[in-house]
Amino acid sequence: MNPHQHSGRLLFPLVALLVIAADQVSKAFALAAWSGTTGPQARLGPFRALLVHNAGVAFGLGDGRPVLISMITLTGAVATLAAVGAGLRARRRGLAFGMALIAGGSVGNGADRVVRPPGPLRGAVVDWITVAGRGPVFNLADVALVSGTLLTAAVLLLAAARRGDVSPLPWAPRPTPVPTPSPAPNPASDPAPAPGCSPAPRSRPRTPSAAPAPLRRSAPGRPARW
Repeated sequence: MNPHQHSGRLLFPLVALLVIAADQVSKAFALAAWSGTTGPQARLGPFRALLVHNAGVAFGLGDGRPVLISMITLTGAVATLAAVGAGLRARRRGLAFGMALIAGGSVGNGADRVVRPPGPLRGAVVDWITVAGRGPVFNLADVALVSGTLLTAAVLLLAAARRGDVSPLPWAPRPTPVPTPSPAPNPASDPAPAPGCSPAPRSRPRTPSAAPAPLRRSAPGRPARW
């Protein structure tokens, strides 16, 4: 039995549940600690805490378009189900881990869309992390989504490279296949006939027939010799 046969069934749900729990607990802590305040609330190295209610999609796009947000939410739910099915059937640990990160991040943000105001399928996602106080604001679910996508792509590319489908590096040239000469036929190595079957007659090379001897002209008064 393959030792990694049940990797998806064991590793996938464990990692996905950990991602969902970490995302929701961190969002609840951010809401309890910094709700109602403005500006960066805390700092940890290059990261800063900045509580934002994102009613759009990534980077705040789609804000104020509830129909678009609802369609994106339903599309994300379908993609999450596909990731769950692929993750449970995965036999590689890296693939199961990547799919679990994608599924956990999708469920973490999808829960905000369902239960948070302004309403079901249009709820605002809680973002609270930014880098150096500039750039987009994100959360742990977004980190899991991006990490899982990169990990899954890397695992699939490495698996394809081992099978010889693609080059290990995109810029590396593919090796040119060298044609192997086919062996010359050997008449002496003909297969033996099966029992009870007469061997097939071999074709013999045709030899040119001897040309008829030319007629000799005899002297006058003598019969011609053949």
